[in-house]
Amino acid sequence: MSEFLDNQAEESENSGETTDTSIDDDDLEPRAKRKRKQKKEKAKKKKRIRSDDEDDEEDDDGEDDEAKIQKEMAGFVVDEDEADEDEGDDNEDDDRSDIEKDDDLELDDEDLDLLNDNLDIQQRPAGGRVVIESDEEEDNDRSKSNLYDKDDLAGDDDQRSDYRESERRIYDGDEGSGTESEHSEDDFIVTDDGQQPQHRQRRYRFADVPEQAIDDAREIFGVDDFNFAEFYDEDAEPGEDEDEYPEDEEQEELEGRDVSHSRKMKPKEKRATLMDTIEPAELEEKLLAPMDKRIQLDDRPERFQLRRVPVSEADEHELEFEAKWIYQYAFDNATLSEQEESCLTVLSNPDLRIDERAKIAAEAPDKIKEALKFIRNQLFEVPFIAFYRKEYVESCLVINDLWKVYQWDEKWCHLQQRKKRLLELMKRMLNYQMENDNAAGMRIVTEQDMNEVHGVQTVEGLMDVSTKFQLYYGPEVPKMIDWEKIQNLSEDDPEREAAEMRFRAATRTDKYMLCIQNGLSGMASRFGLTPLQFAENLDWKRHDIVQDDEEPLKAAEQYVCQSFPTPEAVLTGAIHVVAKQLSREPKVRELLRLRYRLRLKISVCPTKKGREEIDENHKLWPRRYVRDKPVANLRHDEYLWYVQAHASGLLNLKLHCDTEDDIRFEKTMLQEFLSEQPYHRDEYSRVVDMWNKIREEVVTVCVNNFLLPVFEREAHERLLQEAKDYVIKQSTQNLYDRIKTAAYRNVHDDDDDFESGFAGGTKVLSIVYPEERDQASFCALIDQDGQILDHLRLVHITKSMNSKRSDEAELKRQDMIHLRKFIEKRRPHVIAICGENMDAYYLRRDIESLLHEISGIAKEISVEIVDNEAAKIYMHSKQAITEFSNYPPMLRQAVSLGRLLLDPLIEYAHLCNTDDDILCVSYHPLQSEVNKDELLFALSLEFINRVNEVGVDVNRCLEYSHTSYLLQFVCGLGPRKAVHLLKILKQNDNLLESRTKLVTLCRMGPKVFMNSAGFIKIDTAKVSERTDAYVEVLDGSRVHPETYEWARKMAVDALEIDDAADPTSALEEILQNPDKLKDLDLDAFAEELARQGFGNKSITLYDIRAELNHRYKDLRIPYESPSAERIFTMLTKETSDSIGKLVMGRVMHIVYRKPRDPEERERVPPIRDERTGQWKCQYCYKPDFNNTNEVWQHIDSCPGQPVGVKVRFDSGITGFIPNKYLSDRPDSFVDPSERVRRNQPIYCRILELDPDKFSATCSCRSSDLRGLQPQNSEFDRYFDKLKCQDDDEKDKKLREQRKIVTYFVKRVISHPSFHNVTFKDAERMLQKFEQGEAIIRPSSKSVSHLTVTWKVADGIYQHIDIKEEGKQHQFSLGKTLLIGTEEFEDLDEILARHIQPMAALARDVLSHKYYLDGKRAEDRDAIEGYLFDEKKRNPQRIPYTLTPSQDYPGKFVISYLPRNKARHEYMTVTPEGFRFRQQLFQSLETVLSWFKVHYREPPPGMYR
Repeated sequence: MSEFLDNQAEESENSGETTDTSIDDDDLEPRAKRKRKQKKEKAKKKKRIRSDDEDDEEDDDGEDDEAKIQKEMAGFVVDEDEADEDEGDDNEDDDRSDIEKDDDLELDDEDLDLLNDNLDIQQRPAGGRVVIESDEEEDNDRSKSNLYDKDDLAGDDDQRSDYRESERRIYDGDEGSGTESEHSEDDFIVTDDGQQPQHRQRRYRFADVPEQAIDDAREIFGVDDFNFAEFYDEDAEPGEDEDEYPEDEEQEELEGRDVSHSRKMKPKEKRATLMDTIEPAELEEKLLAPMDKRIQLDDRPERFQLRRVPVSEADEHELEFEAKWIYQYAFDNATLSEQEESCLTVLSNPDLRIDERAKIAAEAPDKIKEALKFIRNQLFEVPFIAFYRKEYVESCLVINDLWKVYQWDEKWCHLQQRKKRLLELMKRMLNYQMENDNAAGMRIVTEQDMNEVHGVQTVEGLMDVSTKFQLYYGPEVPKMIDWEKIQNLSEDDPEREAAEMRFRAATRTDKYMLCIQNGLSGMASRFGLTPLQFAENLDWKRHDIVQDDEEPLKAAEQYVCQSFPTPEAVLTGAIHVVAKQLSREPKVRELLRLRYRLRLKISVCPTKKGREEIDENHKLWPRRYVRDKPVANLRHDEYLWYVQAHASGLLNLKLHCDTEDDIRFEKTMLQEFLSEQPYHRDEYSRVVDMWNKIREEVVTVCVNNFLLPVFEREAHERLLQEAKDYVIKQSTQNLYDRIKTAAYRNVHDDDDDFESGFAGGTKVLSIVYPEERDQASFCALIDQDGQILDHLRLVHITKSMNSKRSDEAELKRQDMIHLRKFIEKRRPHVIAICGENMDAYYLRRDIESLLHEISGIAKEISVEIVDNEAAKIYMHSKQAITEFSNYPPMLRQAVSLGRLLLDPLIEYAHLCNTDDDILCVSYHPLQSEVNKDELLFALSLEFINRVNEVGVDVNRCLEYSHTSYLLQFVCGLGPRKAVHLLKILKQNDNLLESRTKLVTLCRMGPKVFMNSAGFIKIDTAKVSERTDAYVEVLDGSRVHPETYEWARKMAVDALEIDDAADPTSALEEILQNPDKLKDLDLDAFAEELARQGFGNKSITLYDIRAELNHRYKDLRIPYESPSAERIFTMLTKETSDSIGKLVMGRVMHIVYRKPRDPEERERVPPIRDERTGQWKCQYCYKPDFNNTNEVWQHIDSCPGQPVGVKVRFDSGITGFIPNKYLSDRPDSFVDPSERVRRNQPIYCRILELDPDKFSATCSCRSSDLRGLQPQNSEFDRYFDKLKCQDDDEKDKKLREQRKIVTYFVKRVISHPSFHNVTFKDAERMLQKFEQGEAIIRPSSKSVSHLTVTWKVADGIYQHIDIKEEGKQHQFSLGKTLLIGTEEFEDLDEILARHIQPMAALARDVLSHKYYLDGKRAEDRDAIEGYLFDEKKRNPQRIPYTLTPSQDYPGKFVISYLPRNKARHEYMTVTPEGFRFRQQLFQSLETVLSWFKVHYREPPPGMYR
């Protein structure tokens, strides 16, 4: 193969083309960037993180230290301390840091890269004061975000982030929650107008910053919207050209000089390029950013470059360890919940014998190692390995297993990187301890600590050792950084003094460090075991407890100090220290984590909202009450359903390891652990007994306070990920089912095509119709290449020929005539009808009848119903509008529908665009709950498998643009390389003559060529017609160019001709007569190749022979018409799960059945009605016959005996209710018309479905309607029936209480707003009224009171009591009306002076831009989720929102997030204005302006 590439390179050189595929990164970057790189070795790059508060430097030193700790450790752990110690504070997100930045912290490249990027630290952006952003600024930001139609995608991301935020809040609070008291708000500045002072507007100037640089910055600073502009001159004038003198200014920035001063000394010179005129977002969307260019030209597979951890080379030793690790954790690892087995695909075969399974398991690590060699060292993508290196992996690994190896290789590399970085940090800390005298009292980093890191095999294990490092050395990390800087600074450097001051002042003041700083570590050491000894004793007790001679309190007296003034306080602090240390020991966490998960259970029950919304048709109906269910019994995506319902407020969800019985019988996890006496000394004395009790308390605190919350969060995250993985797996299976079908082929012979008018390849006539009958339907004629040949517009095609309206039937008939003429003229091979609803079923029946009437068609035209979901998505997509800008949407849908039938793979790949339209397809009910990128990657793997299985004709991609989307999935390529390849070919005659041109013309590198060449096919027959150059016939096959010589050799040997003969001619002859290949001894050929050093090619040779028999044979499943069940589901959306569902239908008519035997009619005599004396028909029970003769005359026209009722459902299917299912007492009626009437709505339960007839058998018996569940579902094994019954009883009592009528005395008052109604009726009436409208009604208090009810907002009504005085008699209106102490003369004055002012103020709130529409103040989780998302989106501002209170009508709540804890404060609407914090404000604007300035002041009362 190398000889082949060398030859092609030589050919390219001779023709003047360059084949150099190497690329200098500097060539792709702006000049300023290159200049920076050139000078990087001369000047050390430093990043200054500045704060606007220069005066507070000394005051913030404590916060500086905390910031450094967080920077160092955020990538490893989430701190446990604060969450456990601050009992008065609500727990917040673990990954949210609220530590203030250092006022003047300098970090060089090494620190930033090693401590931040390398540790995967997620930190908030540095510098700048946080402000409550003005409305105008946020409008500007929003308008920018809406450019290029990004708003829809952003909305989806917001919803997902909202849910992820709520997800994390379920299980937060165990680690990393800082308290409000720890953090100052001095850096928060709010002006009256909400603007940030001393900062001027400037435009974004970094369109030329490489995306990788932006990604690095985002990873370091932990924000999604990182802005480079924050790190440049903050005094730049608006409109000032940011690119003036970029080389000199950036160098000056690196050297720490004042750039603004240098600007003033130089004349302004503006330079602009085309790239400057394009928005960066658009460049990224069009794959034109500098990084995209680099990916295009780099000779590595595109997907290898885009991986989170790019593919890197590895030595033999690492590959061996990695292969074993991948087999253990990817293919042989147990899950917490019940999931499908994650074993090798071959082992899922139940027919394998035990010895065969053992052999495969033994060989698997070696096969995985071979696959890793190909991936990491030879840069081969998975499809290449699966197709062209089968000999090395096929016995154990199929293509899906290889993809799993690829994905787990990324996890391995990421784990190794994090281990390496932690070890580097430990070594730096050890050096700091050895060289610095101030670190003498610290615990020394030991070899055992480093060995623990080396031994880590999982992310959980790495987190365990990282939390231990954080506990002992986290406070010293900022000191270590400053100390290292001091060592690198000269004595006269002005920065040295500031660094030394920070070094001396650095400290941390959480509870653990407070204990250590006050010397309680000495007391902790007297407990008898070191944390490591305790951990080692859990395996077997190798260490004896060293017993202290003094009593605990007596010993504690030696450590009494100001912070711990009593022995009891000292002892409590020491217990905390030891418990914290034990909880950070990796072995302790590992053992107790395993015990926890073995006991882990889940309990759920519905909330009040859930009991109202979860009905028997809901997915969670049989599992809505679950008690103490082991998580091992959670199946597939069950946990994700629970979490989704919990986030929606439908369920209460709890993970726990102890049941109520465990607690009652003292068999909890903690008690069982304590019963093993892990921290107990077997000695009988008073002192030992006292110390044993103390040590037992240590274990209790360690487990309950520190470990269980961590384990609960870990279990939640793992269960959630397992459920999401299942959803992704099901989604990919759904996609596979959609694209597994081969291209549609005409099943008829081609000999008569020309004579019958069918010549020209497969033609599809697609018909689509709208859901609204008054809109037009469209037909589109598509040729075999997906191009539209003709179209037809039909307006009445969906109407019925049997319509009772004569005009409708005639219009339908005319459309059918037009369609018939169109078919006769165009002669399609197949007709595709969109499977939207039951109209498709009736339309197919009409068209089939029409085809039977057409004479002269020699071949049968099949009529297919096609799922049109993808066509509907394409119809509204941007690319559809671009491709068919002049077509109406329905015609675009018709084009896509025809293409779907022709080849579903091409059309679904068509949706894989920059807008990710492929995600709009419905794969799974929970697909919106999984990460978008993870789902997109999984779907792309399915496309890669299918596309490389089929191959891609590049010349067809050039000719028909809609097929070009396949090229991105070719092995070795991707969206960027595919676009680049097509661009080059379009510039060179739009033709790829051979695979060799990929190297000589397209400048494809050897690695990418090796990966892609075999999957790029050339239609040699078509190319031969367009060029006189030699066309290699093997380019149209799956045979890889590296084995062309072997294929030729096989052809020569098969024909038994001289080796000197022309192998090309021999090959062409073999392609005409492939049967001659059967006699070849391929095994002997393979042995010869192996002897010559070509490796094992035994399978490859057989593949070549198969390919020469049929070049690029489509291996997909041939097209088959959808089954009756599939069509039934497609059109009705009903499945087998619908059996047992409660549905509402409408009665069509009574169903009658005549006796089969004519003689039977005469045997049954007429029935006489004894009451009236008249006669009835003995079959149809028709009454009113005067004598029997009239009955016998009626018999001939009698419809028969009524046997049931016919109903129709909204889905379009019909239902039949037999008489026996009409009532629990079928003998209580004779004629069903006594029970139902035509067009009557009726509830039924589906008992049976008949897909062939689109019908269902139903029941409306009371006993069936009251059924507690669908008949095809079962209650969960752990269903809590007692709790369910208890809640049902409570709800029943509540409903009965609500039925109690509120009595009032009707009043005679003449006023348009007065109504004699109850408060419920008043609220019901106000639903249709505008906001602010009011109804005056009688009061239930007495006849001396009235009530005015006014509409505050939708669904919120305030009831205000009016007292009447000066009444002439009981029913008249009082002369004086009082609301509180305020007097009014009449009702009009109340409305004008009291109600209307409040309504106007409420309208101001409802129309405010930060009013959260659709939410109530009581929806705290949703509100806080919104605030946290806004804070993440822009950490520099304090987000706030306004919501109305449901519980307190007339009150609104201001919710805001100053730091990491959301606050909520009420303000009340009064006629005089808003009452907020016991002050009165005349308008909303004034109250908000005052609030922005005084929000830090504590409110007079507690927050609600």
